[in-house]
Amino acid sequence: MAMVDATEVDHLAAERAAAQFDVEEMKVAWAGSRHAVEIADRMARLVASDPVFRKDTRTMLSRKDLFKDTLRKAAHAWKRIVELRLTEEEANLLRLYVDQPGYVDLHWGMFVPAIKGQGTEEQQQKWLPLAYKFQIIGCYAQTELGHGSNVQGLETTAMFDPKTDEFVIHSPTLTSSKWWPGGLGKASTHAVVYARLITEGKDYGIHGFIVQLRSLEDHSPLPGVTLGDIGGKFGSGAYNSMDNGVLRFDHVRIPRDQMLMRFVYCTILLCYATIIICYNPPQT
Repeated sequence: MAMVDATEVDHLAAERAAAQFDVEEMKVAWAGSRHAVEIADRMARLVASDPVFRKDTRTMLSRKDLFKDTLRKAAHAWKRIVELRLTEEEANLLRLYVDQPGYVDLHWGMFVPAIKGQGTEEQQQKWLPLAYKFQIIGCYAQTELGHGSNVQGLETTAMFDPKTDEFVIHSPTLTSSKWWPGGLGKASTHAVVYARLITEGKDYGIHGFIVQLRSLEDHSPLPGVTLGDIGGKFGSGAYNSMDNGVLRFDHVRIPRDQMLMRFVYCTILLCYATIIICYNPPQT
């Protein structure tokens, strides 16, 4: 008996044939445009026809093998995106249809958009080309062990040091440990870290900072940075393909221009200027 390629079987053909409305037009109405339908269909077929993207054995893999399989799929997806010169819209759909959570999800879905949305033009010009070329791998370090998504309750601090024009990123308590960020456990070299901005003892609330976590030479954690994988998650496949991580800082210094400053209030900038002048008075 000849084997049938699963990608050639349309299990919903009979249901579509029995529909009392135009199925193709319904696709357009649901997707928003014929253009969206065509791209979605093309990317879905591209993924379904590529053996590297198969996932029929996913639930039987150990967590270590599942993570390796995810890395292989992510690398292959990037290779196909480059080879086929896919647009950003097409590339996003291709990654979506691979349907296996991995570090690239947070890189493209949170790290890059955070810099786009909250970074100045200068910061975007510096960091986005590196991220687009995967010369750095980013994640989104907001959630903390004691605070989940309660952003106002975050405890990680970013103390401004006017003497060196730097921020000092620190985890003052166990509950301030960043917990759960995808891509953090093994893959990421950088993170957008959300912390309380402290200047001259005054708390200015939560702001974002670009912080390097691992060496670009050997991928080892940088001084003052403690991080790792939080381990397995419940479920046969679940999010075990993702390297969700834990992260702590011990007075890690970063340049002032690594604070995402697109929407920083002028009063805070004025405060910086005043402090710097006080510590570094003009020479007469």
